[in-house]
Amino acid sequence: MKYLAFAALAAAAFATTPAVAAVNVPVPENATITHNDLVWAWANPCDAYGGCGDIDLSYQSQFGWRLPTAAEFALRPTAMDFVFDGANVPQGGSDAYGNTFQAGTPPGDAACAAAFFSINYTHCDWSNGADGLWYNPEQPGTFYYETLLVRDGGSPAVPEPATWAMLIAGFGMVGAALRRRTIATA
Repeated sequence: MKYLAFAALAAAAFATTPAVAAVNVPVPENATITHNDLVWAWANPCDAYGGCGDIDLSYQSQFGWRLPTAAEFALRPTAMDFVFDGANVPQGGSDAYGNTFQAGTPPGDAACAAAFFSINYTHCDWSNGADGLWYNPEQPGTFYYETLLVRDGGSPAVPEPATWAMLIAGFGMVGAALRRRTIATA
């Protein structure tokens, strides 16, 4: 009887536990790319909400990760942009978090971040990405389209002229205050 009660309690706990991504740590830099002033992650071998493997942003959203807007999606990277020396997934292998490539092999090390965002998967499907089959948030496709996520933080912002003017004026005021202070003490 005691074991039945424990089993029922354990089953209830698992039944109410929400599905979460496999890994809840910040996404390593070598699992992402910077493209058009945004940081991009290849996040899932399925579309974002098609029932194949929904995206989990419950942890990663605190770091700014989100689906791209239509304008951002129009300027998306290609699968080849995710291939670079030192990327988190070595060619034909996996990274420390279980990220791999399936359905084809990239022609080198490549960035895959599925384990950080996917409820069900820790792989990216190379052939779908290479064929340009990406989930479009404005026009959802079929369940096997790969999902890309973005966050701000690509290139540092260039200060506007008004900001430069305020900075120079501030330095001038600090200099004037120091000059006045040295004259008063002399």
